[in-house]
Amino acid sequence: MRETAGSPVAGVPTDFFTPRVPRSRRVLRLATATAAVAALVAASALVVNIVVTSCGSLRSGLTRVGGECVGVLTDVGAHTFEGLGDVQQKIREQNEIVRAKSAAENQPYVRVALLSPMTSAEKSFMSKAQVRHAVQGAYVAQVRANGSDGTNDPPLIELVLANVGSRQEQWRRVVRTLEQLADDENPLVAVIGMGTSIAATRDAAQYLAASDSGLPMIAGVATADDFRDIEGFVRASPSDTDYVLALNAYLQTRTDLRKGMVVFDESEPDLYVRSLLAAYRRILKDYLLPYERSFVGAGDPGQRARFLEPIATSVCTDPKPDMILYAGRVLDLDDFVNTLASRQCFTQKPLTILVGATGLTVSDETAARMAQTGITIVTAASVHPSWFTGDAVVPAPKGLAAFVEAFRAARFGDEATLTDGYALTHHDAMATAVTAIRMAKRSKLSAADVRGQLLNLNKDVVIPSAGGELSYTTGRRADPVGKWVPITVLPAGAAPIPKGTPFITG
Repeated sequence: MRETAGSPVAGVPTDFFTPRVPRSRRVLRLATATAAVAALVAASALVVNIVVTSCGSLRSGLTRVGGECVGVLTDVGAHTFEGLGDVQQKIREQNEIVRAKSAAENQPYVRVALLSPMTSAEKSFMSKAQVRHAVQGAYVAQVRANGSDGTNDPPLIELVLANVGSRQEQWRRVVRTLEQLADDENPLVAVIGMGTSIAATRDAAQYLAASDSGLPMIAGVATADDFRDIEGFVRASPSDTDYVLALNAYLQTRTDLRKGMVVFDESEPDLYVRSLLAAYRRILKDYLLPYERSFVGAGDPGQRARFLEPIATSVCTDPKPDMILYAGRVLDLDDFVNTLASRQCFTQKPLTILVGATGLTVSDETAARMAQTGITIVTAASVHPSWFTGDAVVPAPKGLAAFVEAFRAARFGDEATLTDGYALTHHDAMATAVTAIRMAKRSKLSAADVRGQLLNLNKDVVIPSAGGELSYTTGRRADPVGKWVPITVLPAGAAPIPKGTPFITG
């Protein structure tokens, strides 16, 4: 618009006649823009949070909690746990074979989860080596189940890894994921492993026992008597009571061992320690001196030495014990032995330590110090070291040879891993699960179908187990019949070993 000196609009701003946006609309635009920016920031934060808290690829299903990657790893190659890279690669390849064969031959396949710590820290109840050996054992059993050595009936078996963390504190989030997998097209139908005998394992087992998923549980090294009556739970290892019964049978052959002092770990509620301690007091009561000693173990390693030193003094005080009944973790045994080696009376009084454990070895250095200071360890265990060396000191179960052959075929590179018992017991847990799965024989198999077969694994049913001719009955509930519990003496040759077949559960 052209303005003239006499125009009525002269001096009026040029935008005066431009239509005004109502104030409410301007506020709305501003709010919309602000909301969009906020949404973008929130989305960015979410993406950053997912990236920061996830582990491996975003499809791994794992979450970083307390510096550890926990959760269920259905794609075993999506994340690599420390020390497990080669084993995970083998599992991934086996799982790919299962899926390819299932598609090509229209065969069904189901999943089994290894629920266990997959990571290890200073206060862990499983060492890195034990974690690795447990996974190795489960893998070997999976290969045998899907292979051609007489155990390859349908359905095919896929193995997934479920990490509850080094101290098993993340079990809730893990078992809830496992429940969901039980409803998949190729369902999860069993859980093996379960970790060690601590409260978290018991709580996870009780949760799954009451779960609508119906998932059965087959434990590898959870030996505490507390698990015996949990519904849907069995184990491939002896119970703590079984260990002490084997030690009691051994003591019948040793007239020189008559006075025992109980030493136990009081660091925190530990079902294994509590259960083993109760079994000592109940079964070996006639051997026990009227005093006991305690120490702080793996739960608080910084305090361990302070609590162990008084024990070394007490064994030299009348009445001096012939033996110590040790209720503590194997992880603490080296420190315990080294403390006892410094006792003042070692030249006058030899000392025997009795313990029940999955498997136990000592270093050459520790063995030499034990020999010099008159210390002998007698262990009731799930395995005997000589079973894997070709010069067995004690007889071996008839299923052992096939397991050892399959383990060697996997080419892990170190057969010494077998002596701690974790590979064998987790192999047997997987073999038990597979046998129950194939007994169910349903076109659409469910976890509840498999759970229903656990206590039918007896009579003419053969589990391809390595540690004995395992079977399960309503009378013994979780505890296996037929599990061999050999006695091991360390250092080798320091004391006689009974001749003939070892103690067998049942």
